[in-house]
Amino acid sequence: MSEFPVVAVECFELIADDLAVRGWSVQAAAIPFDLAAQLAQICRALWQADQLTPAAIGRGADLAVVPEIRGDYTRWLDDCPASPARSAYLKLMSELRDTLNRTLFLGLDTFETHFALYPPGAGYSKHLDRFQNSPLRTVSVVAYLNADWQPGDGGELRLHLKEGVVDVEPRAGTLAVFMSARILHEVLPAQRDRCSLVGWFRRRPDNPLLR
Repeated sequence: MSEFPVVAVECFELIADDLAVRGWSVQAAAIPFDLAAQLAQICRALWQADQLTPAAIGRGADLAVVPEIRGDYTRWLDDCPASPARSAYLKLMSELRDTLNRTLFLGLDTFETHFALYPPGAGYSKHLDRFQNSPLRTVSVVAYLNADWQPGDGGELRLHLKEGVVDVEPRAGTLAVFMSARILHEVLPAQRDRCSLVGWFRRRPDNPLLR
């Protein structure tokens, strides 16, 4: 039996409904607080042990670290030691993937995710998550891990939508989900360290929906 509370199925159904109608969803308290706290502890321990790597932009020969554009430090969750918190989070994401496939027929196959820590003053300029030459990333998922986040701390996820901008505070337990190829977004600078898990559901390369 999991040591963390179970997320209500209705939460994942709401996410699926939102994606179908508008392409994005934000659910407060979607991640159990105890789970978010343990994941935050892992992220900050990695940061203190200098085991997070400056994030890069681009792909292949164009890969480069450009702090003025992207200032976070990352580590893939699969590269972190096994823990109950890691297993519980990946189980939640598997359940979310199953819901999205069942309701939206997206053909999602795999999930990749990494810790992201933004030091004070760091941000990420406006971008899309899907690479221009690869259609595999389909749904983006951001789980926030910051307890006691206060107005004025900054660090909002800013979604650039046709109807205007929507700012999402990075409060512990909040889950932001959006279509990787459609939703332009950025990370605003924060006044304090900002932790999250950033991930993507991917389709299989041979999925006929990609043709």
